[in-house]
Amino acid sequence: MKAKPGSATSASTTSPPRIASRGFAGTSPTTPDWYFDDFQVTDSVTTMGRTVTEADLATFVGLAGFFEEIFINRPYATAKPPFMRHVVPGQLTLVLAEGLYVLTGRMHHGRAFLGLTDLSIAAPVACGDTIRAQITVESVRRTKRSGHGIVVTRHRVLNQDSAEVMAYTTTRMIEARL
Repeated sequence: MKAKPGSATSASTTSPPRIASRGFAGTSPTTPDWYFDDFQVTDSVTTMGRTVTEADLATFVGLAGFFEEIFINRPYATAKPPFMRHVVPGQLTLVLAEGLYVLTGRMHHGRAFLGLTDLSIAAPVACGDTIRAQITVESVRRTKRSGHGIVVTRHRVLNQDSAEVMAYTTTRMIEARL
């Protein structure tokens, strides 16, 4: 099995992995950049957690135009069944989960977002909840033109109680090292 960039089992006969030093929030200057060649079927990563805030909700609603009363009126949202909490749009949960994945360094050489399928929302996310994502590689294949590959990943978004709140599959084109 091929060693991952930056792992203790990386062969010294190969070039060292390129190190990201972009200074993204939540990343270490030693987060290795991942190329297509580094992805293998069944590889999995769990992101750090992130607490969803009222500021996240307000910013997203303003940017996306989701001016539904359940999102912009906290007393209304917390008094109305079925949630009785200040829930956030499912799209915000998706965007935050994708951002957490980017912070792992695995998307720094992404070249095209080709699709999102099989999206399901199992439970609401509310302000104050903390989410993280578990991402597993389902398939990899080289493109017809050299220099890139296609990676299909399954994403499970979990809350602070480890309950799955969302799941989806993405397909991306990733730059190859070779």
